[in-house]
Amino acid sequence: PSSPSPPQYVFWYHNEHMINYDTSRGGVTVSTEPGPKTHSRLIINHATTGDSGNYTCRASNTEADTIYVYVSKE
Repeated sequence: PSSPSPPQYVFWYHNEHMINYDTSRGGVTVSTEPGPKTHSRLIINHATTGDSGNYTCRASNTEADTIYVYVSKE
């Protein structure tokens, strides 16, 4: 179901753990574009194999959405 108004906050999770954007790792940013269909984008710079896994975005009064990301070594 759609939220009646754009959510104030969108939370991102990696393997069910909330992502902390203030870690010393750095390079993790989120951009959120509110509107009739809010879009949120998680960007992980210098991703490593440890960043592989399920990513979920959640906001109040909305359905969560999940994607599996695989990071390989080159």
